[in-house]
Amino acid sequence: MINKIVFSLIFIFLLAVNALAVEIISITPEGDTLRIKLTEKTEFNLLPSEDPFKIKIELKNTKPGVLEKKMFLREGIVSEVSAQVKDNNTEIELLVSEPVRPEIKMEENILTVSFNSAPAQTSRVTKIIEMTMDETEEGFEISIQADSELPQPSVNKVDDYINVDFQGVSFEAETGNIPVSVKRQGDELTLSFFFGKDFDVEPVYLGDELILNLKKVKELKIAKSEEKKPAEAIKPEISSEKTVSLDLQDADIVGVFRLLGDIGGYNVVIHPEVKGKVTLKLINVPWIQAIDVICKTFQLEKTFEGNIIRIAPIKVFQEEKKLEAETKDLFKKAEDEQIRIFVLKYASVDKVKTTIEASKILSPKGNISTDERTRTVIVRDIPSVLNQVASLIQDLDKPTRQILLEARIVEISSSFSKALGFEWGIFWQPPDTRTTIMGSVGASTTGTLQNPSINVVGVPGGVTPLGVNLPASTGSVTSPTTAFTIGYINAAGTFALDLRISALQQSGKGKVISNPKVITLDNQKAKIVQGASIPYGEKDVQSGQISTKFKDVAITVEATPHLIDDKSMLLDVNVVKEDLVEFVNIGGVYAPRTQKIEGNTKVALKDGETLVIGGIYKKTDSTTESKVPGLGDVPVLGELFKSRGRDETLYEVMIFITPRIMKYE
Repeated sequence: MINKIVFSLIFIFLLAVNALAVEIISITPEGDTLRIKLTEKTEFNLLPSEDPFKIKIELKNTKPGVLEKKMFLREGIVSEVSAQVKDNNTEIELLVSEPVRPEIKMEENILTVSFNSAPAQTSRVTKIIEMTMDETEEGFEISIQADSELPQPSVNKVDDYINVDFQGVSFEAETGNIPVSVKRQGDELTLSFFFGKDFDVEPVYLGDELILNLKKVKELKIAKSEEKKPAEAIKPEISSEKTVSLDLQDADIVGVFRLLGDIGGYNVVIHPEVKGKVTLKLINVPWIQAIDVICKTFQLEKTFEGNIIRIAPIKVFQEEKKLEAETKDLFKKAEDEQIRIFVLKYASVDKVKTTIEASKILSPKGNISTDERTRTVIVRDIPSVLNQVASLIQDLDKPTRQILLEARIVEISSSFSKALGFEWGIFWQPPDTRTTIMGSVGASTTGTLQNPSINVVGVPGGVTPLGVNLPASTGSVTSPTTAFTIGYINAAGTFALDLRISALQQSGKGKVISNPKVITLDNQKAKIVQGASIPYGEKDVQSGQISTKFKDVAITVEATPHLIDDKSMLLDVNVVKEDLVEFVNIGGVYAPRTQKIEGNTKVALKDGETLVIGGIYKKTDSTTESKVPGLGDVPVLGELFKSRGRDETLYEVMIFITPRIMKYE
């Protein structure tokens, strides 16, 4: 019985091992395609992801294999691949540079993930393309027209606003003189119409059109008539086409104002303190301009209230405004205080608090506090102020757009070297003498003609000792690429003369391309550094100890985007190119000396346009000449006793920056 139980357990264990036998053995990027090779074919699922820049794929009964450690890719749209095991399955997570829709298929034991160049789109978004407002006998009629069928909206009235909420709708209409504000939060579009508390709304849904019938409420109309409006609140359209010609002397100013009001078609109300005589001569002057000139002359002010022109001294209007402000303060002090808690989604609680305090909309009794842990703003004030605070927070608490900055840094270098040189070997031993004339430059294993035991340097390709040593060489290349030797010797072996002509020419070209990418928020600086950190010593003055410091010698690109709208932006760019020149001895410690080129600019770019920064280059051109004194100065013949070399190097850097506005819809 025990043997059967043991055998069953072993059999179950083997089945489990076989079930997890599939393993990831390689990851290969090919342009916009990623190939994941497995030990054998298995099932897969595309998992939903809340992050548009992450793609999750589940492989059934699979081990991570090579993905036990996170893998970073340097080409293609996928920059990072990682995996984790969940319930005997492996969940692969792909980090992409932009939201795309993957196409996944399994061919034998290779899982192929392909990406479309266009971002993934679920369905066509309905657009509001036109909005008009017409005045009716009972109020106003607002028409909201879309290019296709609108989703059923939610219409409600909150205080002085009529709010219309849509889901999955974009707004591209002109508002004109319609008192409306357009707000978006996630997928929700809100149109807030400001008509005050006097109007009620009756919506009519017609598929691709929504009609809002705004009608005045009689009860609110009575209350509204008792409320005193500021004189500047009503600004009717004034016709300046009617002109007037007057020639008056010592005319009563009240009668002149009444005459001009009749010409313009307005009723005129004149304050009792308006008195005096006026003398004027006007020819073809607009009637409203005539009133303005007379008011300025007599320090008067005019206001329009409907079809009525009210004229009074300036001090009268000043006292009215002062009394109105005092009345509002009394009403505010009489209101009961309330507490409202606002939960923020995107904005910083401290910055929102600072903005509310700086706007000075709180009453003297109001106060504001924050809770960073719960991201809440707590306001205690009267109801009218709380409504203004709520509207302000709604405008501030919005998601910040993100921008992908793609940089391409191209480093180009080229070099050229050219030289020509001569080497002379001399040996002369006159007969019947003990004198020997020969060249000798250093020691070598090469012997002379008469005495092989003497060690001297001979001309390469010959045996005659060197007398003139000027081979072809430059500052960067020391070995000649070609040479030939000419020699002469007499029959007695007492005289030898060798000439070796050497030459070289060398050129080279190189190009380094890097393609870093970084995502930053609107109005936030992004920084890209490419180069090396050079260590150097720094000596402490008091203790004398030397510590190690590092100096960055690199190309630094800093860019700060400022969005103008959904299709364009301003880009602040700062580029620094720094090179190491040499190490300088400072108090026994060597420190690096560098040279740099820096440029700052601000440009306006559209989404996807490329900014090119060039002209960061360094060119060196040097020549060298060596010669034998005296012999090298002889015309024509002196060229055989000279060596010339030339080195030319060129290094250039070009930077391309392409900003792309991230889209989440």
